[in-house]
Amino acid sequence: MRIANRRSRVSQLVLVSMLCTGACSRATHLAATWHDPAAANTKFNRLVTVFVSNDESTRRSIEERLASKFTHATPSYRVLPSMEGIDAATVRAKLREAGYDGALIMRVIDVSERTSYVSGQYWGPSYGFGAYWNSAWAYPYDPGYVVTDHIVTVETEIYALAEDRLAFAARSETLNKSSFNSLIDSIMRHIDEQLRHDNLIAVRDSGLTRHVA
Repeated sequence: MRIANRRSRVSQLVLVSMLCTGACSRATHLAATWHDPAAANTKFNRLVTVFVSNDESTRRSIEERLASKFTHATPSYRVLPSMEGIDAATVRAKLREAGYDGALIMRVIDVSERTSYVSGQYWGPSYGFGAYWNSAWAYPYDPGYVVTDHIVTVETEIYALAEDRLAFAARSETLNKSSFNSLIDSIMRHIDEQLRHDNLIAVRDSGLTRHVA
């Protein structure tokens, strides 16, 4: 009976470790951020969201999701249906003519893999001679396992269009995304926290929105 219980406890420890590696590693973190100190005095009344992608359906879907995070934000595809053959000066002029004073631009800059080894479970604070004796005979080898994390690196920048000035920039890294939607939501949660910390523009949160940048 003790041997069976010991086997069960070791199996549970391995399962919890695997679940934590698979679920906890889904988090996003901001690897680098920057903001213009003068941006604290700026207010964006109308923001346009841009996702850089050659796939039009992907671009539109993500721009819609980004726009939903802010008050008075518009996906860029509604203003600029096609980016083909349009230079930066023309884009900026069209956005300013349409009344947009801020722009959020997001793009994927890298997708990579990272492999790590998770060791097996052997010792713990409750170990006594009897427990070790039983586990040594009943479960002499508790193998580890290899985990491969998929890392998506994304760059997000916010510009003040009137002055053509960068107000905020961030590079995020997200592990093991399950979908583009979950990736965007995870990134924007972290960016929202950083923007609040820097006293910049805030993302919609539980129906409440600040739009002071």
